Amino acid sequence: MQVSPTSPIQGMQRATERLDRAAATIAAPQVQTARGSDPSPAPPSGDQGLTAAQASGDLESAMADVIQARRAYEANAKALEQQDALRRRAIEIGA
Repeated sequence: MQVSPTSPIQGMQRATERLDRAAATIAAPQVQTARGSDPSPAPPSGDQGLTAAQASGDLESAMADVIQARRAYEANAKALEQQDALRRRAIEIGA
């Protein structure tokens, strides 16, 4: 099975894009609160004191995406290193 030498690079690019999207969600969650424009003086309960992103689980998903993107990037970087080592070895033995 032959793998394209650009496959790990494309994987690293996809991981970087995923990380960028997750970072944008984490850095700039929606400002509007899940409580909306409720003017009541009662303290918030449940999800009411959270931002809309927090209440919907977007921040948790974004944090998981950060971890997954990091692992995907690391795996693709390792694959690229292995391809390079294999290519060098093939050149050494004259293949």
